[in-house]
Amino acid sequence: MLPPNSKCLASEEEQHSKDKKSSAFFDVYGPEGKADVVFKTPEADSTLNLQDIQGLVTWVLAEGLMPSWVFIKNKPLIPKVVLLYMPGLDAALYLSQSKSLRSFKEYCGNPKPVLALSCVSDGIQTVDALLTCRMKRKRDCANSAVRRSGVESSGSDNPFAVELTKDLPFPITYYTLTAKELEDNGYSYNNQPGFVSTLPAPSGSSPYEMLALDCEMCVTSNGFELTRVTLVDVNGRVVLDKLVKPSNPIIDYNTRYSGITFEMLNDVTISLEDIQKDFLKLVYKETILVGHSLENDLLALKINHHLVIDTAVLYKHPRGGSYKTALRVLTRRFLKREIQDSGKGHDSVEDARATMELALLKIINGK
Repeated sequence: MLPPNSKCLASEEEQHSKDKKSSAFFDVYGPEGKADVVFKTPEADSTLNLQDIQGLVTWVLAEGLMPSWVFIKNKPLIPKVVLLYMPGLDAALYLSQSKSLRSFKEYCGNPKPVLALSCVSDGIQTVDALLTCRMKRKRDCANSAVRRSGVESSGSDNPFAVELTKDLPFPITYYTLTAKELEDNGYSYNNQPGFVSTLPAPSGSSPYEMLALDCEMCVTSNGFELTRVTLVDVNGRVVLDKLVKPSNPIIDYNTRYSGITFEMLNDVTISLEDIQKDFLKLVYKETILVGHSLENDLLALKINHHLVIDTAVLYKHPRGGSYKTALRVLTRRFLKREIQDSGKGHDSVEDARATMELALLKIINGK
């Protein structure tokens, strides 16, 4: 039989065990340990977007990727995050009223510029973009969602065509590159000789809302030049697929990457100017172009177009910054299939379909 005070002793031992466990955690950081935020440079001086802010929160509280622009010191000591959204309080007003907001500034410090979703202020959309974070699905579930939406790599006709305007977590334009992202990723071709720009769609026409583009290039006496252009629609159907004859002598057909051979181009007469005309009949200013590092394709085509979803930017590299994940790696990871493994070079139709499916995977399922 236990003595009468045994229960009290047991309770004290349990409490002591809990205190010991709690103190052991803080022993790692010291009794004065606390969390802190350290902004890195030059990333800290660049303009952030709402995805960066959401990424910071998911990194602190969940299993997000470590941001490249900030370092969180002693991250495990952060028990919760308070996100305060104050419509109308921009950086200029915040700084001009610093005396009135002294205690507020003491806790929050100097503001960091963040790009809005659009030039039109929409508080609900901003809050939605900040707080909505879709749960990751298993790969086979995600792939079946793409297939149910009509995205088949075979490109065959499918009665369940993608409805790009219905029940989407975010507008499609949420995934297009911002003006700064276009500049940072080399999409600025203004005032360069030989370049043409996409035009507004004719009144009453029904242009393609979204097309995926992939090009192949060879090496000529003037550098890299276009040899093949492919466009596919949201269902993977080929809209344009033509070979192009470079205007300068070919030094290297780049077959190991391009898949282009001497025999393929021997009788081709289509010039860069010809393919530009064909391209501009399909891609208008309002058309969203999808591709992987698409700045290289547009450079080869010598075409200016600023409505772009770039899967190399859309799918963030784990190391952040300017690192980009290869298309074959993204396809293997998220679409569960291999591309660019035939040993005969890349296939622009295969690559274009992969980028379209990767973009739709984000658009349909959210971030």
